[in-house]
This record gives sequence, structure tokens and C-alpha cells, in this order.
Amino acid sequence: MSGTEDRGAARADTIYFGGPIVSMDEALPSPEAVAVSGTRILAVGGLADMRALAHAGTHYVNLAGRTLLPGFIDAHSHFVDAAMLTAAVDLNSHPLGSVHGIEDMVALLRQRAEETPPGQCILGWGYDDTMVSERRHPTREDLDRASTRHPIVLQHISGWVTTGNSLALERVGLADASAEPGENVVLHRDGNHVPTGVMEAATSPLLSLVPPPDEAGFMQALRAGSDMYLAAGCTTAQDGWLVGGERLRLLRAALSRDALKLRLVIYPVGQECGMDAFRATYPQVPSGQALDEENMLIMGAAKLACDGSIQAYTGYLSRPYHRIPPDRPSDFCGYPSCDIATMTRRIGELHAAGWQVAVHGNGDAAIEAILDAFEAAQSAHPRLDARHIVIHSQMARSDQLERMARLAVIPSFFITHTYFWGDRHYEIFMGPERACRMSPAGEALRLGLPFTLHSDTYVTPIHPLLLVWAAVNRRSCGGRDLGSREQGVPVLEALKGVTINAARQGFEEGRKGSISPGKLADFVILAENPLDVPPLRIKDIAVVCTIVGNTVRYGQL
Repeated sequence: MSGTEDRGAARADTIYFGGPIVSMDEALPSPEAVAVSGTRILAVGGLADMRALAHAGTHYVNLAGRTLLPGFIDAHSHFVDAAMLTAAVDLNSHPLGSVHGIEDMVALLRQRAEETPPGQCILGWGYDDTMVSERRHPTREDLDRASTRHPIVLQHISGWVTTGNSLALERVGLADASAEPGENVVLHRDGNHVPTGVMEAATSPLLSLVPPPDEAGFMQALRAGSDMYLAAGCTTAQDGWLVGGERLRLLRAALSRDALKLRLVIYPVGQECGMDAFRATYPQVPSGQALDEENMLIMGAAKLACDGSIQAYTGYLSRPYHRIPPDRPSDFCGYPSCDIATMTRRIGELHAAGWQVAVHGNGDAAIEAILDAFEAAQSAHPRLDARHIVIHSQMARSDQLERMARLAVIPSFFITHTYFWGDRHYEIFMGPERACRMSPAGEALRLGLPFTLHSDTYVTPIHPLLLVWAAVNRRSCGGRDLGSREQGVPVLEALKGVTINAARQGFEEGRKGSISPGKLADFVILAENPLDVPPLRIKDIAVVCTIVGNTVRYGQL
């Protein structure tokens, strides 16, 4: 028996037994049973020992051959925005949707326009210019055919490009040749210098036209978002770009209304306001500290961004893209999404103030700038165990992984790039050599560098088992092997990326990430054991039940 010595006279309210238990705890990796008292794990070990902790009312849960794991932890996504986008027009192409060309988009948007009062904004989400037959972004002229009475705003699947119809451009003052979009916005123009409607930006002016939901709508969206994550086995989600005190207020309010049904780690944005405003807006508490007594809302790292997306040609590389669009220079390497010196200074300020810092970096040039900033911050204000994070780390080079190991920086890999964009990275964006080493989890493992895995939802659906599948198999949706021998990892190591390593990334390894005594009783029950099925079947394992604090939140026992 493990973990009962310091639990006093506590008795087990629930005992789980009767199936494989993948604890992710190296001290007891495959126990027979788990005892829970209240919302926490009381003990793990042999079934007879767990029965000794029972009382007259103890509930026994027979897994009946199904597999119990710690609840999956979302290492990076945009939970609130993903919840809000459930109301947008779905413009995804294969393998996420059914859009084949721009005409399909126009038809879907026209249908929504017929259902929407004139003047109200229509938001479309998830189009991919490299997956439609025209191989281009939809323009204002395309979208005007859907409606001229509604402002229409589309967001690219990467999140880093938007496009709008003429009315939308007029409303944000970017409709004619004299338009100046402001800092860090790239406006596409036609031969007469007139904006086409397409713009590259981390925060597009067009998105200001999308009205925020009222408080009731916000709560409804959070419930839908919670259900979506819980159905995937997640017991902890992340809101990786939290902007402003009002959204934080709404999240606090959601706790008392049961609108937030799983735990949520928040990443306040650290580069869109001054440090004084940042301090005044967000609680000045360390990463991993809960903001409520039930450990439902947790402070995470301060978030910044250094570049955009490879598939939007806004990722910042040290070598040119493989196939470069005709409107770009022949040595085009993308570009940073911010002023590097300003980003470096802000990282230093946040680090000095005690914050964990997470920075979005896809291209290797962006990753280099981020690591330079982390190293400078540590040099100026040495801090043990800062656990700074490079979000995505998509094109990290070998020398950069070695540097991360030396700096104790955590790479969080958007590993399903290999699945969703692997073929296009191979053929269009990166070429064979770089495509086969993107999201280099295998190399990180060989360096002893703990990594996490994420879906970046809303960009792709929340799907922890697909993350595990992708890290192991590295196979594109078209069936191409993308360096599985060199960069693939064993199933157990991939599972760590969505459990114990993801907990450690957020300084929460003491309360979640493994089935260990004293930790929160957050579990997922799977129909099959991912350690036992053929690796190519991992993504198809059914989630039977998701349990948060020993309460069933999805499925049934």
C-alpha cells in the first residue's frame, strides 16, 4: 500500500479497481486499485489494501477492463476563444471540415447572412488557403458575393490572418488605397494599392467588429467549451491568451454558476499593456497558484508572442521558406510579430518580477530571439526553476534544444502539425528535411529535456489522444511518415506530455498529473489501454468517462 501513513483516519469514499491503472507515478506505475477521499486521492496500491480503507458507504467503481489514467492536462490552448467560436461559421477543409473551395465558403456565409439581421457582423473561422482549390485567401470581392449588408470577417485556421468584405473594411477604416493599418499589421493590396481585405496580424483590426457576448452568452459558451474538452478526457484546460480584467471577472463568476466544469489555467497577456497596467489588472501570484478554494481557476505564465504561423507564412525563420509565394521576395523568411527589443525588455521585466513567461515561437529565428531574451533575463536576475516556456517550438533546431536544456526552458510542442499540415510542410512550407524534424520531441527526449504536447485549440480540436498518436507515429493525414524513427517517442513518454509533464509545466505537479496519494482525483477512463493497443490505433481509443475532483463530468461509470 502507498500513501496512507500521513492521511490520518481518512476513509475511502470511492475505490476504483478492475482494470489497468496507468498512474504516471514512477513509484507505483500500475497499481491494482485507487482509493479516493473527498476530492483527493487517498492511496494507491493493492485492492486488499484499498478495501481496508473503506467504510460502510464506500462506492466501488469496477472499471470492467477499461483503463484509468490521470485526467489529461491541456498544455496550451485558447479555451475561452474556442468556446466562443462554436457559434462561428465553420470554414474548415479536410481533415477538419468539408470546404473544398472559396465558393463553398461563400455559400456557407450567404446562408448565415440570410439568417442574420442586416448590419450584424458574421464571423467565419478555420479557412485554409493551402487546402482550397484556388490556393489563395478569399478577398473582399469574394466575400461581397456572400453579403454587402453584413460586415463579414474570416479568420484563417492559423489565427494569424484575417480577411473581410468591403463593409467590414469600411467600418475599420481600411477600405481604400490610403489606408494605414498601424504597427505590426501587414495589409495585402492589389495592383492599385487598394486593400484586398486580407491582413496578417496577431490581433487584427477586423476582429474589433465581432461583438463580445453578453454575460449570459459568455456563460453558455463556457458550458459548451467545458463539454467539448471534457469529452476529450481533459480535466484541466488552458486559456493561453487572457486579455483584460473583464474576462478574468467573468471567469471568476463562472465558478459559482457551474459554467466552468473543469479546471482552467489562465495565461495573462504580458505585451499589450505597460507593466503598471499589467500589475493592476492581474493577480500578482506565482504560476500554479489557484485563485479559488476548489483549485478550479489557476494562475499560469505571462504570455507573449514573437512570430506567427508557418502555414500562414508569418512564422519567422532563419532560412527561406521552401516554396515562396510570387508576391514575396525570393529570400523570404517570414518576420517577427513584434519588436524584438521590446519583447526582450518585457520578458526581462516579467522575469525580474517573478513571473513564469511563455512565448509563442514557431520559426527557428523566433525561437532564437526568445531564448536570447530568456538568457538575458536570467543573467540580469538569476532565478532557480523559472520554467519559462517556448510555446509551439515547431522548427526548433538541435542547438536550440540543447540551449533549452541548459536554460531549463520547457518546449511545448504543437505536435499535430505533423498530422494536419505535415504534407504541406513537406511539399510547400518547409521542404522534406525541415518537415521531418519539426516538433522534435524525439531529440528533446534524448537530451533529457521534459516537453509537453498541445492542440492549440481553437486552431485544431482538443484531442489529447491524437497528440499522443502524433508524437509516437509522426504520420500526416495523407499517410506520410515525418521522421518517426528520429523524432518519434514511446507511448509512455507521449502520455507524459499530456499528464505529468503538463502539470509540471504549470508548477502543479504536486496536485495533479499522476495518480498519486494526496493529488486531486482527476481521472479519465478509456475504453482501451494506450500502452497495449497498436500505436496507429491510439487516436481512436474512446473516452468513456472524465472525472474532476471525483465527480463525473462526462460519460458515466
